[in-house]
Amino acid sequence: MSKKKRKTTKWIKFARVLIAIQAILSIIVTGMVIKTQMLPAKFLIPMIILFVVALLLVFALVYVGQNRKHPTKSCYLKRGLGTFIAVLIIAVCVFATSVLGKLLGTIGYLTGDKETVEEKVGVYVMDDDPAKTINDAADYEFGISQSYGYEDTKEAIDDINKKLGSEIATKEYDTALDMVDALYSGKTKAMIINESYESIISDTEGYEDFTSKTRIIYEYTKTYEVEKTQKDVKVTKEPFAVYISGSDTREAKLAKSRSDVNILAFVNPVSKQVLLLNTPRDYYINISIAPDSKDKLTHCGLYGLDCSMDTLADLYGIDSINYYAQINFTGFETLIDEIGGVTVYSDASFTSSDYPDYKYVKGENELNGSEALAFVRERYNLGDGDYARGRHQMAVISAVIDKMTSSTTLLTNYSGIMDSLEGMISTDFESGDISALINMQLSDGGGWDVKSYTVVGEGTKRTTYSMPKFKAYVTIPDEESVDKAKGLIKKVMNGETITDSDVE
Repeated sequence: MSKKKRKTTKWIKFARVLIAIQAILSIIVTGMVIKTQMLPAKFLIPMIILFVVALLLVFALVYVGQNRKHPTKSCYLKRGLGTFIAVLIIAVCVFATSVLGKLLGTIGYLTGDKETVEEKVGVYVMDDDPAKTINDAADYEFGISQSYGYEDTKEAIDDINKKLGSEIATKEYDTALDMVDALYSGKTKAMIINESYESIISDTEGYEDFTSKTRIIYEYTKTYEVEKTQKDVKVTKEPFAVYISGSDTREAKLAKSRSDVNILAFVNPVSKQVLLLNTPRDYYINISIAPDSKDKLTHCGLYGLDCSMDTLADLYGIDSINYYAQINFTGFETLIDEIGGVTVYSDASFTSSDYPDYKYVKGENELNGSEALAFVRERYNLGDGDYARGRHQMAVISAVIDKMTSSTTLLTNYSGIMDSLEGMISTDFESGDISALINMQLSDGGGWDVKSYTVVGEGTKRTTYSMPKFKAYVTIPDEESVDKAKGLIKKVMNGETITDSDVE
């Protein structure tokens, strides 16, 4: 076999492999795109046509008109062009499979059939106590109470006994605060309680310094899974409501804990309008698990997201809240950095109490992730405290929605955005719901009209369901503002347009 013929044979083999790889990757990408159900037909069909045309073009360039025995300069040029097109398509497909694989993985993570729930029980001692570990406290008497999370407390005791190889001594108290009083006075040297209850203790008059006066020497973590309920909402055709709860945990796990963010998003996909309704954390309302008792809204989270959602649904006279999204605002910080920051409006100039270097002006502010996080957390350096914080939270959420739906941000930095979502949000949206909304957005285009409103009230002190013997600061609802919120909800859900003057 001549040298030229051997070269020609090698080229033919190479061309066949190249075309085969291009065809296989094109089919894989098309299948993954179809699987996401996100790309509208007006984009999907041209994409398929482009893949087919590219394949036929490469085949024509490397095969048709080729003189295998005596290749001409023109033949070599066609081969080169065909090879270039094939390599380009292969590179695009490799990149696309990476993007789509990440996207499918993130959606699968967020929308699995089960949700991970985490509970933490702590062993508390006084800050100046010599014990550093649970072994140092083996001979202590431990205060316990059945007033909250007693089943978790019993599991923690079993865990401690197993670790120590002996049983610890316990003494039972009627309430958590009775137990705290015993710890403060030295009647007991340690206490065991679900860590989420720490916030309720600190909210109670006379116990505001509980966190600084005590420390945790042992922590028992209980993690379990719960089934998500199936939804029956056509999210692209029917209005729906989402409960947005805030969490400062690093993990994207549900937890029975106090929620400092309580925002309801009422979404109408037909009118493309969203109402963000903020309810102050201290709102003093009937709690769903004990309808004849009142508690602060933030305490409802101690009894699970369902309690918070049912309590809010009852407050605003709606049948139910369709979905929840628990946002970890630390992960939110990462997301904001990945989308290139956000522009938010502040109605007052102020300096962050946590980060004095962060200063905000009245009007529009360009914020990166950490600046936005400080912005949504601030309440002490603002005239109306918690109300301003609620407005800021809604402003940042609105800015993120605007950035994600009105630019190519999602396409240009998909990997970082997907990573931040996995650490930012826990939700019961189903994968089909998310796919349908993205498909609709890509098909229709345009931004969403987001309006915000906060109900108000008057501050005072009352006993609560969670702490019945002691008074805590609460906000008595202003019924006029609650009724106005009900009217706004009805308008959005009925497809009527809400104006800026409606939410003033």
